[in-house]
Amino acid sequence: MPEIASRAHVEHVLPVIDAALAQAGVDLTAIDAVAVTRGPGLVGALLVGVQVGKGLAYAREIPLIGVNHSKDTSARCSSIRPPA
Repeated sequence: MPEIASRAHVEHVLPVIDAALAQAGVDLTAIDAVAVTRGPGLVGALLVGVQVGKGLAYAREIPLIGVNHSKDTSARCSSIRPPA
């Protein structure tokens, strides 16, 4: 299963980035930093994302920010308050 996930990441990472940029109505010149999941997760899938992120950050000469998927998702969710 991890191998299948890694291959799916390789196949879909660039189309997903293109779709996200299109949906936001911007191109790569509007991006001033790149964030990547550095863990936890399947090693192969993480490597794909980190390498693509490093390439984008290097090409644009912008910061690369590693995030912990579990901790950062928990922090965001705990800061969301229901409407009063």
